[in-house]
Amino acid sequence: MMRLYYQAFSKLIKVDRLALTPHQYWIAAGKGMERPYTGEYWFNQEVGTYHCQHCDNQLFSFDSKYKSTTGYAQFWNHIPNSVKLEESNIKEERDLCCAGCDSFVGKVSFDGPPPTFIKYSINSAALNFKLKPFQEDPYFRKIARKEQQAQRSKKVEHNYLESNSNL
Repeated sequence: MMRLYYQAFSKLIKVDRLALTPHQYWIAAGKGMERPYTGEYWFNQEVGTYHCQHCDNQLFSFDSKYKSTTGYAQFWNHIPNSVKLEESNIKEERDLCCAGCDSFVGKVSFDGPPPTFIKYSINSAALNFKLKPFQEDPYFRKIARKEQQAQRSKKVEHNYLESNSNL
């Protein structure tokens, strides 16, 4: 059984083992879970996407993340065809692995929030967060546009006052 397990991870994890910390390798290959409230992304509220630490596959988006009381990064939905479920030794939960490299990412249970009622509890050590440029986000584009309009109106007002001060 150990040989089959090693063969499943030998392609990518063996190569990445030197680049990973022992903690990251233990999570990816040993299917470990980090201690609650110790991960980097359990309370992250920035706009961006969460990628696999090993193969850089997009796994989750910021808009499917919700406030966690368990101490793990929690999501209610994943990016299509990015993860796969495997059987777990706990009846209520399943193991979640990256579809690109088969590395362990976290656990899935079926007591999450609506609309999917699925709870993805993800290890922060298995994730890599990439900040979304504000130009791509319509909310930030709207704010930037308002700031530009305010600066233009200030320039126009300033030019008007300068031209009338000479009178």
